[in-house]
Amino acid sequence: MLSYVSPAIVPCIKDFYLTLVNPLSFFAAALWRLGYLVDSKTRLAPKKNVHFTTPLLGIGSLLVGGSGKTPYTEFLAQKLKLQGLNLAILCKNTGDENLWFAKKGFDVFTGNRFELCKKLDGKYDILISDDGLEDRRLSHAAWICLTWGEKAESLRDIIPHGNCRSLWRDHPEIVCIKKCAMEWEEAAKTADIIFSMKLPENLPENSEIVAIAGIARSQRFFSGLQRNYSIVKKIDCPDHFNIQKKVEQALKLGLPVVVTEKNAVRLEPQLLENKNLFISKMFVANR
Repeated sequence: MLSYVSPAIVPCIKDFYLTLVNPLSFFAAALWRLGYLVDSKTRLAPKKNVHFTTPLLGIGSLLVGGSGKTPYTEFLAQKLKLQGLNLAILCKNTGDENLWFAKKGFDVFTGNRFELCKKLDGKYDILISDDGLEDRRLSHAAWICLTWGEKAESLRDIIPHGNCRSLWRDHPEIVCIKKCAMEWEEAAKTADIIFSMKLPENLPENSEIVAIAGIARSQRFFSGLQRNYSIVKKIDCPDHFNIQKKVEQALKLGLPVVVTEKNAVRLEPQLLENKNLFISKMFVANR
């Protein structure tokens, strides 16, 4: 019977179906969308008579976390630094991104990015913003948007119904879109940015391990480890979660414990010295 339905009607049928099977999620997405539009026109609207002399390079994504903004921001910052540019990175004070950049040797500032731009204007050759795409007050920014193939075209793509904070049509300010993929994925053949994981040093392949992650879309981390190790126990925590206690408990099992580099920046020095704790680092290749 569906073979006689016009193709133009299929999207409408899908939306109606989604509304029926998950009405609360769909309603919540509608509320999010309404709040987003109001916020964009009021609190985060572009400010008149505010001009900046220091260029701002923004690394954003429509996805709610897990798009690789932080490692890609570091990747670009390293390249610009090698060119002799004096730069600073703006990010949220989550306890991992800011520490990540600081340990890499960058000047890093946290807080309201718009106010930071005013405070730092003229003091650096360039500023880089890790996230902040939704803040339209940063109207002087040149935005690079990382995408993993998300649609972001309709209400069903908006959180909590979908995985996106906003839609593609909301962002005419994006000057460059970069398709992303992990090195072992089929999409890597056509991706602009390829993320790869370096095996932890001194941890033999095929070892039985405990894997712990407190990042968004941690499945990529676990999938990368599974290609070389046998994960006996997988501990998946929320994004920005401090995994200190989880690591301490896991080490009692007597197996090697592997964590992400991003999570490791919050661990105490004494714990990092444990010979059974290993860190898996993320690398970026830009075509």
